[in-house]
Amino acid sequence: MATTEALSGNSYLDSLRLDNKASPQKSAAATDKDMFMQLMLAQLKHQNPLDPQDGTEFVAQLAQFSSLEGITNLNDSVKDITSMYRSSQTLQATALVGREVLVDGDSVAFDGKNAALGVINAGQAASNAVMTIKDSKGAVVNSMTIGDITSSETAFGWDGTDMAGNTVAPGKYKVLIEGLVDNKRTALLTATTARVNSVSIVDKSGGMKLNLTNGLAIDNSEIKQIL
Repeated sequence: MATTEALSGNSYLDSLRLDNKASPQKSAAATDKDMFMQLMLAQLKHQNPLDPQDGTEFVAQLAQFSSLEGITNLNDSVKDITSMYRSSQTLQATALVGREVLVDGDSVAFDGKNAALGVINAGQAASNAVMTIKDSKGAVVNSMTIGDITSSETAFGWDGTDMAGNTVAPGKYKVLIEGLVDNKRTALLTATTARVNSVSIVDKSGGMKLNLTNGLAIDNSEIKQIL
């Protein structure tokens, strides 16, 4: 009569726990897979020869463990790549501090000396264009005729003076450029230059904003040109 050898589950699991403590560097998925392999081999070793175990289920579960371990390793790799990308983004952002950049919008910062510059975006042909400068309260500071605008990108500038030719106080201003498009007075899309003052981290994921002298806070991706 065939007999089977008794297997002490407690002593065997205790030995597995000791093995796990000795290898803390292994991932949870890898540790579980190793434990499963050892249990499977132990059961196969001590199986009843007259009623052998079906190994199909073992193989399927082992494949699942291998897939889980692969996904875990992939997640770790993605985290490492994300961390490297954020570090690169931080270096690029801090390197822009003190540089002039061109960004879409109508906000300009006049420092009391240098002209505020910008461009009328391409693809906006218009006639009889007029540039109006407004202060932070919306009051008109100056107005000047630009003339006809082609569909090419067109540069513009404001020297920081009012209608009487006096230099205005340093601060933030708005530039509104309008022209006739199909005989209708239309506001034209513009981009203005500003200096990067500082970089702010805005969330726990490492998201950053560039703080400009014209009061805007923008992403790196919003920069049209670094001057």
